[in-house]
Amino acid sequence: MCQSSIQDIRIDQVKGVGPKTVQKLIQLGIETVEDLFFHIPFRYEDLQEREITSLLDQEKVVLRGTVVSPPLVSFYGNKKSRLWFKMAVDEYNIISVVFFNQHYLKNSIVLGESVAVYGKWQANRQELLAMKLLGKQSSQDFSPIYRTVQGLKQGQIQKIIRQAFVDYGSLIEEDLPDYVNDYFDLLPLNQALYAMHFPANDQEYQYAKHKLKVREAFKYQWQLQGMKHDQETQKGYQIHYDLDQLRRAIQAIPFELTKSQKQAVNAICYDFLQVYPMQRLLQGDVGSGKTLVAFLAMIATVSAGFQACLMAPTEILAIQHQVAFNRYFEAVGLHAELLTSQMDPTQKSQVISGLKTGRIRLVIGTHALFQAGVSYKDLAFVVIDEQHRFGVGQRQALSEKAAGDFKANNLQMTATPIPRSLAQTLYANLNVTSLEELPSGRQPIETKLLEEGQMDQVFESIQDQVEKGHQVYYVLPMIQSSDAMADVENVENVVLTLKQRFPNYRIGLLHGQLSKEAQLFSMDQFKKGEMDILVATSMVEVGVDVPNATLMVIQSAERFGLAQLHQLRGRVGRSNLPSYCLLVAQIKTEQAKKRLQMMVESQDGFALSKEDLKIRGMGDILGRNQSGLPEFQLIHPIEDQELLLNIYKMVAYLQSHLEKLSNMEQQRLKTLLTRTKMEY
Repeated sequence: MCQSSIQDIRIDQVKGVGPKTVQKLIQLGIETVEDLFFHIPFRYEDLQEREITSLLDQEKVVLRGTVVSPPLVSFYGNKKSRLWFKMAVDEYNIISVVFFNQHYLKNSIVLGESVAVYGKWQANRQELLAMKLLGKQSSQDFSPIYRTVQGLKQGQIQKIIRQAFVDYGSLIEEDLPDYVNDYFDLLPLNQALYAMHFPANDQEYQYAKHKLKVREAFKYQWQLQGMKHDQETQKGYQIHYDLDQLRRAIQAIPFELTKSQKQAVNAICYDFLQVYPMQRLLQGDVGSGKTLVAFLAMIATVSAGFQACLMAPTEILAIQHQVAFNRYFEAVGLHAELLTSQMDPTQKSQVISGLKTGRIRLVIGTHALFQAGVSYKDLAFVVIDEQHRFGVGQRQALSEKAAGDFKANNLQMTATPIPRSLAQTLYANLNVTSLEELPSGRQPIETKLLEEGQMDQVFESIQDQVEKGHQVYYVLPMIQSSDAMADVENVENVVLTLKQRFPNYRIGLLHGQLSKEAQLFSMDQFKKGEMDILVATSMVEVGVDVPNATLMVIQSAERFGLAQLHQLRGRVGRSNLPSYCLLVAQIKTEQAKKRLQMMVESQDGFALSKEDLKIRGMGDILGRNQSGLPEFQLIHPIEDQELLLNIYKMVAYLQSHLEKLSNMEQQRLKTLLTRTKMEY
């Protein structure tokens, strides 16, 4: 039977691919020829020939020259070998070339002939530590490097892919509409894929990469914007809230809402009146008051006779939210219950029963809110705090607790804000609201960068704050040593050090390996002021609110990203008291110092998140496989921001003008959306 689709052709049908190789390829997720074509190199070795006068020590380069001495092979140790010869690279320079454990190349190196060699330049010895013999003529300027597994060499992968193009390259079908290809002046897909594997030069590679970037972003946007259109056809709870009750709740708050908070509440209340369910992201800097906005939206929901819930990622945070809600609003007759997996069974059963009958209208909890045994009478509004800490399926499971055919209104919150235009494109299935100001009275947090040899300054700062009656966080990135991070002091060692230094201070411990009861006890003691110093891992990063805490010490600060450092810093400065953050780091490079210096100079979470995206990428900042955002393989969210925005606008236009696409182009779209391999 004639096979016409690369999706249907098994990898063992490529000439020269045997059963053992098939198993290796399957480990890489390569089962079909389509998978193979889209197994794009993750980097390239630069094979462009260089002049010796331009080289830096230890630089990986390609040098071409004439062999001026016979190649010599010597053996040593356990079957190890050394192949050595002299090569004239120009009229004035003769260098040594050394291959280790590649003695079989001797017959390919002929006195008087020209060869190109790839290796690491040793300037002091005028020697090239060779890695690869490129032969008499180098056919391309770049050599692809692929993800692989043990037993499958780079050369094998290249050979298999080259053979696959010979056998089946003509079957690669275009899957972007002509409208898109023409607008961006893109290569055909088959040419782009071939050039990604075997680029003749940098220009060809850039054209190919641009094609696949557009393709990657277009598929993502088409799916997300399509999802948004689908959401707007679903039935949602219309929440005709009681404006007077909402105003009374606002008046019960002992401070004035910021302009951004008022705008956010208005946007949510507007969504409540629509016939389709709300899907909104509320993002804001640390301490900008997102949770209070959510509380008011929950009150609006209850005023219309429905139930509302808020899900937090940790029990500590859930308890804190419940206490805060009741502190603000019990005076106006509103009370939120708590539901977590660690509750007393009798109390937990009573809460679950109250949710089912509708007796309980407001609940704040953890993952327990969406468990199988929990049901709601008329859940109309769901808040997900720190949304990237939950899987997409978990968020959906809670939203689906709404009764009947209706979908609950959904508000997701994040304290890792990204620029508005970028948020618009990355969260294209959500409406985005940003809180861009802090409540009045908040003072900037004075931040200092210290080397690990400056611990005396740290201890002096701790003593100064505790003697004033204030409290201190001391945060580390881990709780036990490992081979990769053996130089990081663990939590227990720091506690011992601090107790020796400050024997009269009350010092506590908080980390993920403690029991839930021990975690809650430590946090409760700290919040009540019964603990002077809390030594913790980064689990205090999110939401913990202790106004009397005025000093944050972050050990091994170089191990954290900027966004996470900013989150940790935000645990202090939550009152009108002057607050401080000490970043204690082992700074090995100028780049690392420059990155941490940004924390000293900036208090702007949006700017720091943007810089973090530049450095670390989206998955690391917003949570891999959690945020629902793609792990783009070629697109960089900052460098390609303009491209993302253009494609966002194009997709919005095309989805509302499908008549612009021919039947063939619409069929191409179906192919694109059903392709199993979009990871580059």
